[in-house]
Amino acid sequence: MWKPSDNTHVKISVQRNQNPKRAKSSPWKTILCGRSNALEKVETESTDAVVISSFFESEDKQSAGHEQFELSENSSTLLAEAKRVLKRGGLLFIYGLPQALPYWGRNLMLSTDGEARMEFKYWIALDIDNRQGNGFLVPSHMGLLLFAKVSLKGRAKFPSFLNTRAVRVPHRFCAACKQNVKDYGGKKHLMNPLGAALSDVWRDLSKIPIRSNRIPSRILDRVLALTATEGSKQIHIVQTNRALGSNEDLQPDVTSSSRNGIAFKRIESNKVYSGECCSFLRRTCEIYPDGIFDMAFADPPYNLSKRYNDYKDSLTDKSYIDWCNQWLAGMAKSLKPGGSLFVLNLPKWALHHAAFLNGVLEFRHWIAWDALSDPRGKLMPAHYALLYYTKPGGTPAFNYNALNDAKTRGAVNPPVSPRYCLRASCIRRRNAISRDKRVELSDIWFDIHRIKHKRDRDAHPCQLPEKLMERLIMLTTNEGDIVFDPFCGAGTTAVAAHKLKRKFVVIDLDEKYVRITNKKLAQMARAESRFGIRFIPRDPVRKVKPEASKREIETYLQNLARRLQKEPSEKDILTDQPEMIEKIDRIYESRMAAIKRCRIVLNFPLSNVRHKIQPRFLTVGSSH
Repeated sequence: MWKPSDNTHVKISVQRNQNPKRAKSSPWKTILCGRSNALEKVETESTDAVVISSFFESEDKQSAGHEQFELSENSSTLLAEAKRVLKRGGLLFIYGLPQALPYWGRNLMLSTDGEARMEFKYWIALDIDNRQGNGFLVPSHMGLLLFAKVSLKGRAKFPSFLNTRAVRVPHRFCAACKQNVKDYGGKKHLMNPLGAALSDVWRDLSKIPIRSNRIPSRILDRVLALTATEGSKQIHIVQTNRALGSNEDLQPDVTSSSRNGIAFKRIESNKVYSGECCSFLRRTCEIYPDGIFDMAFADPPYNLSKRYNDYKDSLTDKSYIDWCNQWLAGMAKSLKPGGSLFVLNLPKWALHHAAFLNGVLEFRHWIAWDALSDPRGKLMPAHYALLYYTKPGGTPAFNYNALNDAKTRGAVNPPVSPRYCLRASCIRRRNAISRDKRVELSDIWFDIHRIKHKRDRDAHPCQLPEKLMERLIMLTTNEGDIVFDPFCGAGTTAVAAHKLKRKFVVIDLDEKYVRITNKKLAQMARAESRFGIRFIPRDPVRKVKPEASKREIETYLQNLARRLQKEPSEKDILTDQPEMIEKIDRIYESRMAAIKRCRIVLNFPLSNVRHKIQPRFLTVGSSH
């Protein structure tokens, strides 16, 4: 069982980087922190960036257990001191284990001090651990939280400086077809010659053995490249004693209290229920106190003000978290011993889910689903958090064909290496000559993209790809097992379960989605009776060719920017080609959305950037 280590060793010292080759050049002020007053000599609001290497021992990475923890007194004091020394707009990074970082993040999100607070920005998934799997997925994922210090009196701009324009990674090209391994369409005219922009999943760095809690130097170098300005100050805090402590008073209530509303005497399998999930789960737990489901999956509303018919997706943070805890508790209790639970959400909310679930189920993995769609933000928010837990008291199913093991029918195969692209034409050519190289399935998933084509999408704002659900169901259940989904949506879970000969029980509050799911299941039944295969026939989508394409508009804007040696304004476009404004208005949501696409051809010298950094930090790439 995983428990926070209790290291009573106390040591405080301030030093430059211990590597003699890097000691002269590293601006990091490193503090080994073993007690609460380690930062007492650092002035208030004097530091631009703070990195905390949270304490853990290497064997903690693969151990599992369920117990409610909270930050130790030392960690809470350390966070308070780190917030104190940060400037407004300063950045706080916390490096550590995925099962432990949620407590750090929750502490920061729920606390305010004086005139400032810490605002969650990113969970950066680091694909750097080279250890082998231990009966489940390969645990290659280490976490790096990123928070910004903002003012309570008017939001400060985030960040004061984050040099994502210059800090880039090399473009990746397919080992077979030699085209770029596209992440969001792969349009060649939009590829920045300096390299690809950073996202919140860092997969370009070489893997190393994680033998200590100190953040690897390559990650520290990249953080410096992102945050360093002329005269800026950076502190690296290496925690040397226990980060977490048990707290039995925080044991979550798994009774899932909620309003009544659904009455039934038994669960009917292969049925789409209509109603509110919390009351459904409460009734389920009353009828089946020992659990009934072999696997449960939840993809809840993300509280982003999305348009749902019968749900208000804009609750306050506390109301949203409290509501989530109700259905999480019900799902945990309704699982059979050995059953598996998956929860998909944005990392901001997954922090709270993980901190809650650690008290009732066994943590297995924080899976980073790297599914970037459109580039946006400072670091492109590419990944969804897919939390993976199992229920104590039974043996979890895990159907996986490891690389060097005999292959079993009905098990998940290792994914194709990220060296290859996912273009259908390239896949067909590679399959014809059996060229694909495969890699072990880890807790960072890069080979399943979000739905991109209208022909595969139903009328739902956040529809999941069937390939994702098929992998989860095949990996953790056997034929005849029961799969549950409290947020049925467009019915992807039910469809995938039925296709794989599992039973399903799904529910949705919105009658519209209940009808969509039942319609798709009926289509599958007709297809099976006619062709003997369970699938949903899709009608072709006819594309109406626009008068102008995005490529034509963007290429024009790039050429205009080259001629003007600056980003063109609306006035510049009207002067040069008035008809182009009309084309932009027909295709883009705003004119600026089109104009900003020309920025990659404006290779400003560093003197034009608001802050200067050392050129050696401009690109931090792979060592391969």
